[in-house]
Amino acid sequence: MLDGVVGRLGEQGERDENDLRSGIIDQLEQSLTMSQGMMTNLKLDPKTRERWTQLHTNTAQVLNQVLRDKQYRDWEKRLKELEAAERIPRKTVWSRDTSSEDNGRSVSL
Repeated sequence: MLDGVVGRLGEQGERDENDLRSGIIDQLEQSLTMSQGMMTNLKLDPKTRERWTQLHTNTAQVLNQVLRDKQYRDWEKRLKELEAAERIPRKTVWSRDTSSEDNGRSVSL
């Protein structure tokens, strides 16, 4: 019974984390849109536009890192699902026989 409760709490935490991550992504995208408008606004002086460009660059870097982390977590989750279902993809095995035409590569079944 305790395992079921812990499992549900883990799922809830995962959903909360996904919701938080989605919210952060939305905010960063809004910030990028706003900074894009400010850095291309010709009514602003060059120094101000330069600061907005720096902010835009920093925001884009943060967004890329958040998206990369999200993708990594999705891959991890999918791998765990495949492992649990015992459906792990075939691995490439490098054989020591160099006489074959395919440079010693073979696929294990």
